[in-house]
Amino acid sequence: MEAKRLLGTIGLLAVWGAAHGETREWLATAHDYTVQVNQLRLQHNLPPLKLNAQLCDAAQAYAETLAQTGVIAHADAHGRRADYRASAAGYFYHRLGENLAAGQPTWERALHAWLNSPGHRANLLTPDYRELGIGFAGNATRYRTVWAQLLGARRTAYPVIINLDAFAADSPEVSVYVHGAREAHAMRYRINDGDWSAWQPPAEWLECALPHREGVHTVTVQLRVGERVFEASDEIYLQGGVVLAQVAGDGERDHQRRPCLLERTGAGVERAACGEHIVQQPHGAPAHRIGAYDLERIAHILQSLGLTQPHLRTAIEPPTEPARLHGDA
Repeated sequence: MEAKRLLGTIGLLAVWGAAHGETREWLATAHDYTVQVNQLRLQHNLPPLKLNAQLCDAAQAYAETLAQTGVIAHADAHGRRADYRASAAGYFYHRLGENLAAGQPTWERALHAWLNSPGHRANLLTPDYRELGIGFAGNATRYRTVWAQLLGARRTAYPVIINLDAFAADSPEVSVYVHGAREAHAMRYRINDGDWSAWQPPAEWLECALPHREGVHTVTVQLRVGERVFEASDEIYLQGGVVLAQVAGDGERDHQRRPCLLERTGAGVERAACGEHIVQQPHGAPAHRIGAYDLERIAHILQSLGLTQPHLRTAIEPPTEPARLHGDA
């Protein structure tokens, strides 16, 4: 299992590195972008999203394809859409949305453009999404930049999100959002490998105190939903003397400490992709029996055969006269 996680993370970093070179910095930057999306969603009383490895993989690969072809469209040259790309990356979704943009020089400008377009805004502010994928390609052949965003939800995956999915924290006091709390009957949590809390009434927000030491810390939550118990976790780097903005690329950088920090943490994305799983089946049913996740995969096979319609929302920011309509000329 650990080997599979490691290979998955290496693959993700390799994809991102093709566009950015400094893969670890891009991973931290992707978390910074996710925080911006989550701040926006919180302003509209919507739950935050968790950065997801498979969605990032699919979004990044498609952003690079669009940058090469110069054709900004939801269907590729073979007519394949976001549902195919997400499934091919291993993300078996219940709900899925895609936003594309071209020509905006920064993530903030792309977000601003999407918010001023009804279709994109509807995707960004859909309450049912739980996870996020981000892709970016620079030096596009026709447009300066291409941005791809995938928003999704898996039926039985309930992500845990620390500090709106920030890469690092400068205080041990953190806020944790728990997806699925509204559906659960009880919940409990633990920090790192400590003792579990008592089972308690479910709450969407937890206030947790991490140990007062620099390094990676993990918050794990178990939810009792019916006769099943679901577990998910997230991690964050509690920093000492280094400033988070320096990791994200702003301000004067610390070239000696930053690579070390990024090397010692997966920044939460691997755990977000692999950490949600059923840890208890009803009546002692074996884990290999067919369950909701298997049914989800079967549904995607049916979709590929054209036998069912996926729940897919797409929106595209028109690239004609790149970004001029949005003040980014």
